[in-house]
Amino acid sequence: MSDPMVRLERFEKRYGKLQAVWPLDLQIAQGESFALLGPNGGGKTSVLRALVGLHAPSAGRVLVGGIDVARTPDRAQERLSFVPQRVSLPGMLTARETLALFARLKKAPLERVGVVLDEFGLADSADRRSGEFSGGMLQRLGLAIGFLREVDLLVLDEPTVNLDPPGILKLNQLLHRLKAKGTTIVFSSHLLRNAMELADRVGILVAGRMVEPEEVPVFHEAVTRKTTVRVVLSHLTDDMLAAVRAAGGDVSGHNGREVSFTALPQKRLHVIRAIEQAGGAVEEFHTDAPDWDALIQEHLGEMETKR
Repeated sequence: MSDPMVRLERFEKRYGKLQAVWPLDLQIAQGESFALLGPNGGGKTSVLRALVGLHAPSAGRVLVGGIDVARTPDRAQERLSFVPQRVSLPGMLTARETLALFARLKKAPLERVGVVLDEFGLADSADRRSGEFSGGMLQRLGLAIGFLREVDLLVLDEPTVNLDPPGILKLNQLLHRLKAKGTTIVFSSHLLRNAMELADRVGILVAGRMVEPEEVPVFHEAVTRKTTVRVVLSHLTDDMLAAVRAAGGDVSGHNGREVSFTALPQKRLHVIRAIEQAGGAVEEFHTDAPDWDALIQEHLGEMETKR
């Protein structure tokens, strides 16, 4: 097996007395797409900035392609490209001029300027000053800068911030194309569905501690298990509630006309039929995905149990 593209060895990050990231061991394979998930302040950006050499570990090591990023950042940065969450660009330059400037700094072919302008839907605005751009257009320009060079590792901090749905779709298509070429992608995201579409594995950081990374199918099953089904009835009886439980549903709430439950996806329809067999007249039903805070609290509880 080939060496991992990214390896964190007992990595820690402190800011004065604040422990932003507790000791963390992590390996990300070459060609893998890895999503860092978690609430604001959880430590995601601290990990990404250390990964690209923007700050040194307080303890431990960060390696990219076997290169110690803190010791030889220039060598490591030759192999990667980074797009920060907040893009700050010279507003007096046009989009084309900005990209040409960064192409020279990154030693990227100048012909890539026109390519990324097209890829990120900026061709029609190429000669407008970036100071006139909206937040979404600035985000696309920042992403275009990150795509100027072909690299082994692409690191993105909340890349979908300020992007509209077509912009997110275009970015996803580009990332899938790069992944197919063998590029390793590490990104943070607050969009659960988007992360599951792009990533091979996800790691959740809460208060600087990471839950054991999971393969996306495993994580997706955990999410779908917590999807709530809400059934609206003409009326609700104790027999119907008992039928929900007997059929494999976990009742999470009920009132005079509604019952909410969670169940494995393959059992949901069976539960609804059990309600009908118990005398329930189903008028409508809805599925509600779990909220992000609930998932975070669950993983936080898992970490407390493991300590």
